[in-house]
Amino acid sequence: MSEYNENDKNITNNEEPKIWSAGNDAGLPQPDQLTEEDIYRILQDDAQDIEPPASLSPAQIEKKLQNVVQDETRKRSKWVYIAGMAACLVFGVMAGLITFSLINRGGDEQGSKTVFTDKAVESDASVAEDTAGEVEPEEHEGSLSYDEVCDIINKYNAENRSAREEIIEDYAVGESSDMAEEAAPATNDSAPASDDSKSDYAGAAEDYSDTDKQVEGVDEGDIVKTDGKHIFTVEPSTFGFRIHVIEPNGNKSKEIGRVEIPGCNCEEMYLVGDRIFAIGLEWRNGNENMPGIREGFSRYYGGRDLSGSRTVTTVVDISDPSAPKIEKTHTQTGRYNTSRISDRFLYVFTEDWYERETDYEKDKPEEFIPQIDGDMCEPGCIVRAGDRDINNYMVMTSLSVEDPDRITDRLAVLGGGATYYVSTENIYIARPEAGNDRGWFWDTASDITSITKFRYNDGKIKKVAETTFRGSISDSYYMHEYQGNFCFVYTSRGRSGATTNGLCVVDGDLKPLGEIDKIGVGEQIYASYFIDNMAYFVTYRNTDPVFAVDISDPTRPELKSELKLPGFSSYLHSFGTDKLIGIGYGDNETDGMTWDDTTKISLFEIGKDYDIKELSKVFAEKGARNIADFNHKAVFVDEDRELVGFALMSYDYEDGENTHLEHYVVYKLKGDKLVKVMDEKNDGDVDGVSFLNLRGVRIGETFYVCDPTGVQTAYAISGDGSKWKKA
Repeated sequence: MSEYNENDKNITNNEEPKIWSAGNDAGLPQPDQLTEEDIYRILQDDAQDIEPPASLSPAQIEKKLQNVVQDETRKRSKWVYIAGMAACLVFGVMAGLITFSLINRGGDEQGSKTVFTDKAVESDASVAEDTAGEVEPEEHEGSLSYDEVCDIINKYNAENRSAREEIIEDYAVGESSDMAEEAAPATNDSAPASDDSKSDYAGAAEDYSDTDKQVEGVDEGDIVKTDGKHIFTVEPSTFGFRIHVIEPNGNKSKEIGRVEIPGCNCEEMYLVGDRIFAIGLEWRNGNENMPGIREGFSRYYGGRDLSGSRTVTTVVDISDPSAPKIEKTHTQTGRYNTSRISDRFLYVFTEDWYERETDYEKDKPEEFIPQIDGDMCEPGCIVRAGDRDINNYMVMTSLSVEDPDRITDRLAVLGGGATYYVSTENIYIARPEAGNDRGWFWDTASDITSITKFRYNDGKIKKVAETTFRGSISDSYYMHEYQGNFCFVYTSRGRSGATTNGLCVVDGDLKPLGEIDKIGVGEQIYASYFIDNMAYFVTYRNTDPVFAVDISDPTRPELKSELKLPGFSSYLHSFGTDKLIGIGYGDNETDGMTWDDTTKISLFEIGKDYDIKELSKVFAEKGARNIADFNHKAVFVDEDRELVGFALMSYDYEDGENTHLEHYVVYKLKGDKLVKVMDEKNDGDVDGVSFLNLRGVRIGETFYVCDPTGVQTAYAISGDGSKWKKA
């Protein structure tokens, strides 16, 4: 009203209305009796009792307008449009208030308001609030209605109840324990800023390591990140998890800030400019404690409704590293699978199951439709992968890392997912179909995998193709995009249980182009790595064959070489222009005894015609297990400095007791051999941190071994292969 008062100097808030006060019972005035001044005074008087919806406050209107993205060439028309809409909005609100006021005055003689209520006004306003500033989701081709989804899920559940009951009798699974009580409200438990805000560490600059990526230009999350100026770590806490902000300064590194995120876990995080994006599972019910749930397993957990899981993305503002604070949270139903950042958008993928003993009801879609930020996915955003009935989804969302206020796009794919490969333009999801034949993974006749392709651009996701093949893909590194085609390696199991392996190349529509099969008969793939036109993969049963296949001609893949070695590698990575690193296991003789399955690091040379030979190998201490076997992102590889580092868990037997030690090691290439330049256990600083949570990061010429609480030990990097010393 302030703008109106400025334009009409004759009207002031101090004047008493001449006619029709709130208690006036004289009846409705005739239109010709109302002057502009009278109308304004009526509005002004009744506005004291009518609280406008929060969505129509000036701050909210301004916020919604800021979220509207327009091209530079449309700025002028945008503001004309906004001005017109604002005028219509104000005029409409005034008209509504006039009508509301006059009708209320025209009730019974006691002035009761029986026709309209404040609640009705708020309901209309809530619709405006929900739709204002939102982008209408694009309807996808072949999208499903809620009724169609309900029929598919109910049919699948009904057909599989008897099979589940039979298997439960043989493979009883205990009920998972209840989760902790509701977490405490969000707090900003930031450590006080250091008096000396500038670190004396000379290497804090642009020269620092990053999480290992499968595809250049597509970022992957982890539990430790650095921007060269600070190190950020994630630690589970009593009420959720906390993010630590560490100022790196060798072994004098110190925490300068922290923030608590309540009520959820953190699987991994991303660091983008002045923001952290932390992703994990919300604490809601006992479903979160159920390990290893994947397609083919879900229905064997007592037939319970698994739709209670929800994944949370927490946006943390770190513009002031000493006082990080929660900026925004987003939720999507389902258990967290994986995520990527590409082209300034965060893509989060969850797996959402809907299974129970009774059928879902069509008039209660909220019980079987995935939700994003508390709102059900629209029918136009629900599509199907394949044509088989199923009861789970892969739920995908995109979020701008520059404007993370609201979800950019969402897609619920009825069909579930398992293994994701993300290129700079496309998303490929491989999912096993064995569970649909009620055979679990022992039914070799059901060795079928489906691949669904989605294209993404500017945060928008669209399904474009799908196919099925005989075989299985169990790791994202088994897939690769090259020159517009898609390539993957697989293991296939026949009816007799015998295994064989192969490589396929398909085009952009997932139509077959070329294949090479029957590789490593009787074995299965344990590791794979693609470098441009070359696919390198390892199979294992009794030996460790390393294969090199050229896919330059997609219609005729060519096996270039095969190298057989004892043991096997579960991790492969390029190491310079003509070498590969393989981390796995083998038998090693130590102190006159043979130790089975001890960590082995192999250095392979790639010849001129892609022939492979092992230059050298080195074993870790007896019985050592390595993190590369579990999580490739936990391995540190610096090809320029010829360094590879990872965590180990070593077993030993001393004084009649089994002991184990978890520590970090780094190897450097010296000539044609790998030499150990750092081993934490030699420094006596190793504590009880799980080797699954140890990470190594480099800032300048200092190497930091980090655990969830911060820096564990720092070392000065030597360039000549000599032992590293503490920094």
